[in-house]
Amino acid sequence: MTFVDAVKSGFQNALKFSGRSRRPDYWWFFLFVFAGAFVLTLIDMALFGEGRQLLTRVFQIVVFIPFLAVAWRRLQDTGKPGWWVLVPSAIVVVTSIVAGSVGRQMMSGMSMTADAPIVGAGQAGLLLVLSLLQIIAGILIIWWMTRPSQKGANAYGPEPRVRKK
Repeated sequence: MTFVDAVKSGFQNALKFSGRSRRPDYWWFFLFVFAGAFVLTLIDMALFGEGRQLLTRVFQIVVFIPFLAVAWRRLQDTGKPGWWVLVPSAIVVVTSIVAGSVGRQMMSGMSMTADAPIVGAGQAGLLLVLSLLQIIAGILIIWWMTRPSQKGANAYGPEPRVRKK
């Protein structure tokens, strides 16, 4: 599969979460998303200055579902449930909530009370654990995305490409 074929396939199958996608499908689409965001960020900076990333945000919204779908199918190609691609995102959400809570406590002066340092230390520890989990989950997802396709049919469908013997 070529770069252009992978991008076309990514958008044509944007709402398809069943079936399987091979490594080239995922990695070429990943390159498209990464390069597109990089180039649009440079254009945004040239047009609007730092801080406003209008074009980049629109691009990210447009490619979010297609990229999620191809990643979902890629995990299924390796024999893993596609929803596992959501685990790092869930950890990011929880980490953001905890970080916001710790930040609010620090800004409001709650950490100055006698019992708050224990709560603050507990939340900081939780934040550290969540951050480590986020790194581990990200590495695991990357590892799975680099694995070869599961040979033959699996629970998610037939092999996308028949291998020549």
